[in-house]
Amino acid sequence: MILLVVLAIYCWVEIAMSDPLQVRQLPRSLWTLVVFAPLVGPIAWLVFGRPNGDEVPAPTPRPRPRQVAPDDDVEFLRTLRSRPRPPDDLV
Repeated sequence: MILLVVLAIYCWVEIAMSDPLQVRQLPRSLWTLVVFAPLVGPIAWLVFGRPNGDEVPAPTPRPRPRQVAPDDDVEFLRTLRSRPRPPDDLV
């Protein structure tokens, strides 16, 4: 009985200290619930969920679109040139 409690505590500590991106099969939060099952839960974590040392590549950050001022935007300037000018008497 004491061995089961020690094994469960060991698995909970290991789940808490593991990198969420390296945990296999289930999210960490679900593994904490699975470990509540006596003997089967901790063994399932050790066999199926525990990070196995394979490095998961970090996601590359997507480049943020660069904001361009209207007077630097070639397309915007082209649309201004193509518009007919209003008559001077309306301005």
